[in-house]
Amino acid sequence: MLSWKRLLYVILIVLGVSTVFMIYNINEERAKNIRIQNSPYEERAFTDTRQIDGQNRPSVRIYGDSGKELYGDIYRNVKHMFERLHFQVIEEDWFAPEQARAEELVVFCDASVGIYTNLQALGEFVARGGRVILAAGLPEGNEDSYLWPLLKIREKSVRENYNQMLFERPLWPVQMEEVAYDGYNMSTWLQVDQDAAVYIHDAGKNVPLLYTTDYQDGKLCLINGTFLSDVRCMGLLTGAAGAVSRDFLYPVLGVKMVFLDDFPMITFVDDKMCMQLYGCSTESFVRDIVWPNFQGISLRTNTPYTSGILTVASKEESFPAINDSLFTAIGKSALQYGGELVYIEKCLEADQICFNTDFITEFAKVFQNYQIHSMALQTEHFTEKMLDIPGARIQMVRGQLGWEGIEFACMEDYTVFPAATGGNGMEDGNLFAISSVLAAYGMVSHVFDVNALIAKNNDTASWDQDKGQLGVFETELLSQVGWLDAKTISQTRDDVRSYLNLDYGWQRDGARIVLDCSGIVKGQAFLYKTDGRIVEAEGLTYEEAGNGYYLLRVEENHAVIVTEGE
Repeated sequence: MLSWKRLLYVILIVLGVSTVFMIYNINEERAKNIRIQNSPYEERAFTDTRQIDGQNRPSVRIYGDSGKELYGDIYRNVKHMFERLHFQVIEEDWFAPEQARAEELVVFCDASVGIYTNLQALGEFVARGGRVILAAGLPEGNEDSYLWPLLKIREKSVRENYNQMLFERPLWPVQMEEVAYDGYNMSTWLQVDQDAAVYIHDAGKNVPLLYTTDYQDGKLCLINGTFLSDVRCMGLLTGAAGAVSRDFLYPVLGVKMVFLDDFPMITFVDDKMCMQLYGCSTESFVRDIVWPNFQGISLRTNTPYTSGILTVASKEESFPAINDSLFTAIGKSALQYGGELVYIEKCLEADQICFNTDFITEFAKVFQNYQIHSMALQTEHFTEKMLDIPGARIQMVRGQLGWEGIEFACMEDYTVFPAATGGNGMEDGNLFAISSVLAAYGMVSHVFDVNALIAKNNDTASWDQDKGQLGVFETELLSQVGWLDAKTISQTRDDVRSYLNLDYGWQRDGARIVLDCSGIVKGQAFLYKTDGRIVEAEGLTYEEAGNGYYLLRVEENHAVIVTEGE
């Protein structure tokens, strides 16, 4: 028989264990009914319509052949970029210098410049103050020898693939000293005079990859290579335009955004694999190691995450099983840090569409007050039928920079904002690509695949390597762009509408720059590259972005910038 003392011990132990289980069950029940609610985003006001003086609109003359292999891509990308910047784009077969206004920019998108103009007349145009960008490199041989004195070329040889870049002068708002380009590029081996202003050269053979020269009253810039066949390299184009201009002012998005795909986790990495790779369960690894790293980056850089889960695919077999506990815990945490949850599409066929009904049902149970408004595309096989997700009203779609028709768009029922770059590695080319896109579009829009952060396959543990790359992303990029607005995808709707629909013109008069805008949402962003400094402004706010760039936020349709005295 038990003594009364022992019986009391047994009763206390039973009560203690029961209390623990009761608290656990209460917390579990609370977790299943998360009361986080997202309010509709209020549209920002547009400024009043204003008539823009056509003489003040920026304009560019572009020469090239859209049918030429490789150079056709450069031509289309250059034209598309200037259209995005709302330049008046003049396309002609032949450049006649006497028809061009002094303030117009002239861009050649073919290595063989001589088939689009008389080279002697081009030299005379530059001498009178013209600004010219050779955006597609140079041909092999001597057919362009007349341009050598203008370009300060001393020696010229064959083409090679130069991808390791050293920055010598400020070209972009944010740039590293040395970066790698991960695409294929044909650059010509050159030696130039010392008075050529080299902005980028090859790290190995010291070949100039982007430089400018002064020729009497004008200026030329050579982008030595075929970089601009890659849409991620458009920062070289806007950087070149700024390098040949005293002032360069152009509209941008002005936002920073980070996407976490496959997060909250519905993962192919099971407990057995995770135990072999890291010595703990998948849930424990994601909750206690992976997610705290992302939380730290979010808090230190004030960057909310747009997190997505695969919901639309071509086959039902594409949807992995849901880890309820992990999904609930991480999903809640992502939202509590100001983030947004979205659906992800990955259809390999546009006419084969399946919805992840198990996840949709489970999500509705757990997040009873949260409405998903956005979907991220992972393939170009897009149809509007993919937006008809049960119980959802999709208003924002994540496209991809370079995807025709689904990079930027304002449709009747939805708006498209693009992801610009993606990948868990930084030093293999992403540092260059993200900085280039930042210079061209004034945005950071990068995608991480969280599944691949844990393991690339059954044998490769990738976290130990990739967590260092997350640190590089934070220190070299995110921490440098505090002047961008941190947003999730649903919050960018007005930014896209304004960016696509605006009209503007500007002119300098002594120390004053007058900027007139129409069709813009208040707060529309511009980047302004100048050799001087802003001392005051009316109708807009300004903030230094770095390397001679300012980020402007326009509040009125007529604004004035005052720079340092002449």
